[in-house]
Amino acid sequence: MITQLRVMHQELCVGRLVQNRLGQILFQYEPSWLKGGFNLAPASMPFDALAHPAARTIFDNLHGVFNDSLPDGWGLLLMDRALKQHKNLDRAQITPLDRLAYLGSRCMGALAYEPELLPHHDLQAFELADMAKESMRVLSGETDQVLESLRINAGSPGGARPKATVAFSADMQVCQSSFIDLPDHFSHWIVKFRDDKALGGEPIDSGRMEMAYAQMARQAGIEMPRTHLIELSVKHQKEAYFAVQRFDRRDCQKMHTLSLSGFAYASHRLPSLDYGAAVLPATKKLTKSNTEVERAFRLMVFNVLAHNKDDHSKNFAYLMDPLNFTWQLSPGFDLTFNHGMSGQHATSINGAGNPVFEDIKQVAQSSRISNWRSIVEEVRDGVASWSKLASQYDVGATKIEEIARALKAVDQACAP
Repeated sequence: MITQLRVMHQELCVGRLVQNRLGQILFQYEPSWLKGGFNLAPASMPFDALAHPAARTIFDNLHGVFNDSLPDGWGLLLMDRALKQHKNLDRAQITPLDRLAYLGSRCMGALAYEPELLPHHDLQAFELADMAKESMRVLSGETDQVLESLRINAGSPGGARPKATVAFSADMQVCQSSFIDLPDHFSHWIVKFRDDKALGGEPIDSGRMEMAYAQMARQAGIEMPRTHLIELSVKHQKEAYFAVQRFDRRDCQKMHTLSLSGFAYASHRLPSLDYGAAVLPATKKLTKSNTEVERAFRLMVFNVLAHNKDDHSKNFAYLMDPLNFTWQLSPGFDLTFNHGMSGQHATSINGAGNPVFEDIKQVAQSSRISNWRSIVEEVRDGVASWSKLASQYDVGATKIEEIARALKAVDQACAP
């Protein structure tokens, strides 16, 4: 069991995490970081020299900002398998500090943890198709063993779907590990594989659908990272996998990231937040910018009109600008057609899980967004391009029509 960890940022020690005999986890900033660094989680964690427990115990006694370093369903599955395989640890024995130590320097965002529990050996050469195939084997329960390439490159991203963090050349033709010094013109990406077992299996054109949604979001005025479709042949079947450039990397510099879940201590597994009461106020509190609040409002409108009901607390994130220690809302991510839990938005709109126009209007007015009507119309115009974009990216005709009907129903419900 790991009981102490150094929290690192750009090779500097930020502070230390300690788990006491009662299972309580405390964090204390380093004096040198207090002098020249920044608060990792403003208004969520004190920026002083004292040792503090987590504000709430919701993340198994771990502080929200450090819980952001941990993956979700897919990454935890790989982690549990690997720790059983290499350390003979059962899941019930693994603590949050063990998990952070397992990830070490491979976390999303900018934070790293020392010492590493299971040091990795960088694997420069691997085949994405092999990783996609192996991820299907792991999800289907065909194997308890985890390939080293899968453990290293696919164990850190959040979300339930299998993913891999990799580096691509500028022309997207060469793929290698992102955990080594990259050659010039390489950049950091996430490739999303497909879970063909969950809930009857994701459709084979899931990657094409998400690509169309990314372009639809751009047309709706939402800032998006670069996206690309990766054509692979897996199990003798050709498929296009969705790839997105990581916004927590600028060139090779790691960017400190804080999710709304980590900031507000809100579980992403339960509907617990509202746009008007939590998302927009948190954005204003962190960024101190009305422009960023408008960006969050635009994202809300897109999620509503585009029928993306999986808008939980981990799907909102903030980036720290290392030059002036200011925060901004991240680019959009994980935007796709989703029915949500019980057919409702994970984050409510004016208290409604399935909002109408008056709910959007109320959030806009309570957040003092003067140009909200033009934002709504711009998003509506972008979402109207679904069928054209989906056809352009070769989404199946049946799926195009199914989503088009759902989008039309939402548009009618939210019409002024």
